[in-house]
Amino acid sequence: MREIETRITTIEKSLYYLINEDDSSNVISKSFNYFLMFLIILSVGEMALETDENIYIPYKKYFDAFDFFTVMVFSTEYIIRILTAHLADPNYSKHQSRAKSIKHYIFSFGGIVDLVSIIPYYLTFTSIDLRVLRSIRLLRFFRVFKIARYNSSIDLIIAVIREKRSELSVVMGLIIIVMIIASFMMYYAEQDTNKEMFPNVLSCFWWSIVTLTTIGYGDVYPITFIGKIVGALMAILGIGLVAMPTGIISAGFLEKINEKAKEKEEAKKEENEETTKEKKNSEEKKEKQEVYEKHFCPYCGKPLD
Repeated sequence: MREIETRITTIEKSLYYLINEDDSSNVISKSFNYFLMFLIILSVGEMALETDENIYIPYKKYFDAFDFFTVMVFSTEYIIRILTAHLADPNYSKHQSRAKSIKHYIFSFGGIVDLVSIIPYYLTFTSIDLRVLRSIRLLRFFRVFKIARYNSSIDLIIAVIREKRSELSVVMGLIIIVMIIASFMMYYAEQDTNKEMFPNVLSCFWWSIVTLTTIGYGDVYPITFIGKIVGALMAILGIGLVAMPTGIISAGFLEKINEKAKEKEEAKKEENEETTKEKKNSEEKKEKQEVYEKHFCPYCGKPLD
C-alpha cells in the first residue's frame, strides 16, 4: 500500500514538473508551456478562420480534427492541474487538504479560464438548442486568456494594475464624474434645438465618452453656443484626463522593471561575493596545506627538523 502511494506521489510530482511555469530553470516545463502558447495562438486563429464560410466549409473536417486535438490537450492539462493542485497551492502545508487545494484552483481565474475554454466542445454532444450552442461556442475565445499564465510580461502588467489600483480608481472616478456633469450640461443645452442628437442624458453620456477619449466619431455634435463650449472643454479635458491612467500604469511598469533589474543585480552581487569567498577559502586552505607540508612529514605527520 505504501509502495502504491509512493508511486502515485512520484507520478504527481512528475506531472507537476511538466506544467510548473514558475521554475525558469525547468527546460521540460518551459518547452511544454511554449507548446501550449503556440497551440492557443493557433486555436484563436482557427476560430477566426471559422467565421469565413469560404474557408471553413471546404476544410471543415480539418477544422474539426484540430479542434478535437486542441480540446484533448487542454483537457489533459486541466486534469493534470487538478491532480497537482496541492503541489501548486502555497497554503497546502497549513490545511493539508487536497480538496481545498482543488477547490482553490477550480474557482481561481486560471481554473475558470481553463474550464470555459474546453466546456463548449463537450456541450456539442448534448441536446442543447443550436442557437444557444453557437453563443456558448464563442466562449472558446477565453483560450486567449490562458496565455497570461505563460507570459511573465502579462503578470507584470497585472501586478502593476493591482498595486496602482487606488490611484487608478481615483482617476477613473474623476473621469466618470466629469462625463456625468458634461452629459447633463449638454442635454440641457441642446434639448430644445438639437433633440434628435441629444434626446436624453444616456445619449449624451455616449457623446461624452467619445469626446473625452478624443475619438470624436462626428455622428453626434452640438449646434448651440453653450453646447459647443461644453464640447470644447470636454475635448481639452480629454487630452489630460485620459492620459493620466496611462501615465500611472507606465510609471508603475517602469518601477517594476527597475525593481527586477535591482533584484538581478543584487543576486549577481551575492553570487560574486559567494564566489570570492569560496576562492578566498580555497587559497587559505592551500596556504595552510603548504605550511603543514613545510613543517610536517606528509607521510607520518611528524614534525620535520
